Amino acid sequence: MTRVLAVVAVLAVLGGCTVAGKPVAVQTDPAKLDVGPYRAEPATAPSNDNEAYGRVLESVRMGEAVIDPIEADASLTFGLGATASVPIPTPAKAGFLAQPVRAVLERHGMLAGFSVGGMDRELSADVAVGRARLLTVMLLRFPDDESARRAAADIDAVDFAVSTENVAVPVPDHAGAHAHWRPAVPTLAATLAHGPFVVSVLAGHTAPDLAALTALARAAFTAQIARLRDFEPTPRDRFAALPFDRDEMLARVLPEAPGVWPYPAVIVDRNDQNAGWRTHFKVSGVVYGPRAAHRWGSWEKDADADGTLLAINGAHYLVRHPNVAVARRAFDETASDATDPGHRAAPAPFGLPDSRCVESLSGPRYGLRFACRVLYRAYEGIVYGRTVKDAQQKAAAQYVLLVRSE
Repeated sequence: MTRVLAVVAVLAVLGGCTVAGKPVAVQTDPAKLDVGPYRAEPATAPSNDNEAYGRVLESVRMGEAVIDPIEADASLTFGLGATASVPIPTPAKAGFLAQPVRAVLERHGMLAGFSVGGMDRELSADVAVGRARLLTVMLLRFPDDESARRAAADIDAVDFAVSTENVAVPVPDHAGAHAHWRPAVPTLAATLAHGPFVVSVLAGHTAPDLAALTALARAAFTAQIARLRDFEPTPRDRFAALPFDRDEMLARVLPEAPGVWPYPAVIVDRNDQNAGWRTHFKVSGVVYGPRAAHRWGSWEKDADADGTLLAINGAHYLVRHPNVAVARRAFDETASDATDPGHRAAPAPFGLPDSRCVESLSGPRYGLRFACRVLYRAYEGIVYGRTVKDAQQKAAAQYVLLVRSE
């Protein structure tokens, strides 16, 4: 899966020294690093007593219960990252469903959700309907089985009514599924209730091939139902008790402002009126588990990656790998990213060996054009800045914060 965690990527090499014949890692003196205006002190997570925050946290938990698109089609190896691998805590955030459908979710009391997406080519500006094979899966939770059953039927009915060209189609092996397509358009929408959950699928192909589209929907439903057997949903009356930082990751990620705790939030930057994959999200104050972190697309999935966590705080990211060796490998594998088209190497923070920075040549002039990545033991921190100095200071502050969090 491609590395789409960042628009620009950055990495480094670990140094070492020998003391009395025993190898030890280089320890950079935090006091000698330029952290600029950024405080680098560990924060203490506040208590959660807010159901709205709890809905985001429960949606993130559901990220571990959603399938990977490659489980339905092995060719869908390109993740959509922040475009699709996102928590859906409210109907308004269900950007992959047509706007009229979101009222259905509200009416039936949707509680939480998570979406994933995969394609057989890398997402780019020229990707349009019919130019790639595509699968997005939304897992939505409702108060009970009956609410989910009614929601699944109504989602399909309302979406079906959007166009007079829509035709109902069956999904093999899933008699309870609702699905439709337009014979001249190479996409298919399908919905299936399973217990208190609704699985909503958007399948895309390079041609209007109904057999291929229904086969993809069938495979997605079959895999998703199997995955749900291992998931234990949080009772709704316990949403407000879900901890903000169970894994102590958010306390280690650089805050966007000094002393400000990153409360969980999902912001829709762009919301298509129709079902599709061009809705953009900004997620903050959450920690993705191993499955959701992988689908974000920041590293290759392998046996050693089990246990990886990803903390997201606006434009700051922190990855915790299972161990130092895995972190080193992942860090080194992106060392050539600065030579990719559209990027160039930028100076790393002075005095911080395990860091690299790059500049995006295609981003907005006053946007977050600079990115730096820093490695500390099993952690990788990724930060962005509008100037190279700002990005360097953020990277240094992230390193100091990790050291002080030990």
